[in-house]
Amino acid sequence: MPITLPPTSRRGFLRSSAAAWAAAMLPSGARGDGARESDPHRFALLSDVHIHADKTNKTRETVMWETMSRAVGEIVGLDPAPSAVIVNGDCAHFYGKPEDYVTFVEAVRPLRRAALPVHATLGNHDHRANFLEALTPGEVRVNDKDVAERVVGIVSTKRANLFLLDSLDQTDKTPGVLGARQLAWLARALDARAEKPALVFMHHNPDGRPLEKRSGLTDTQGLFDVLLPRKQVKALFYGHSHVWTYTKRDGMHLVNLPPTAWLFMPALPQGWVDLRLGEAGAVMELRCLDAKHHLHGEKVELAWR
Repeated sequence: MPITLPPTSRRGFLRSSAAAWAAAMLPSGARGDGARESDPHRFALLSDVHIHADKTNKTRETVMWETMSRAVGEIVGLDPAPSAVIVNGDCAHFYGKPEDYVTFVEAVRPLRRAALPVHATLGNHDHRANFLEALTPGEVRVNDKDVAERVVGIVSTKRANLFLLDSLDQTDKTPGVLGARQLAWLARALDARAEKPALVFMHHNPDGRPLEKRSGLTDTQGLFDVLLPRKQVKALFYGHSHVWTYTKRDGMHLVNLPPTAWLFMPALPQGWVDLRLGEAGAVMELRCLDAKHHLHGEKVELAWR
């Protein structure tokens, strides 16, 4: 498993984190403990939440505690509930300070109390050791000793396997990298699970510009060399650029998640994405924090290649 903050319901306390994840993935109506029914094919996706230790901190006209709290409140109110929440990198403000992660854990507490597991990946404003230090035992696992220096994971659901990657290179340095060892692990993991659609998550956006100009993933071609020939890979989700876009490459969907924190361009949407998996594709719904934004509620159908 990746960085996983399991539910803190009574059932969550009584079970291990792995068992708590299994409980979260039970069919709708099977969760117990008074929790609402959940949809095993529904996921809430956030990115670039940039939580600061100081809840009143304002960056680029955004108070990150407030935007995160609004998104969390909306997700907790979903009915049926999603089966899990993914925070796709840049969980911390700028430098990944230990106190940022204390506040981040507090920010996602309502999700966990609502029996929702929270999975997190690492971005360029995160600090791997500080994040792991803020967690309690059982909230992070690494699937393979060959990538023990990174935090990677696979979340298996009924209709897809979710592969969560670690593109953090240096904290507060813009570009990211997966590296040869992680790419080799990903290739092996995908080959071992070819029977089910694969959705891949990482923080950094693909970047095919000359190396000296790349501000996204520096080994983008290496990643595409792994993903594109493996037709079970249906979509790649990322953040980093604080832009909501979606396109395709060789039939594989490329989804740039919107930021939950600040915007680089004020006209762009700020919020999160409601993802529902189908048998042969998925539907994304953009949930803007500003309900008056012209893209609020936009639905995008993703047909699997």
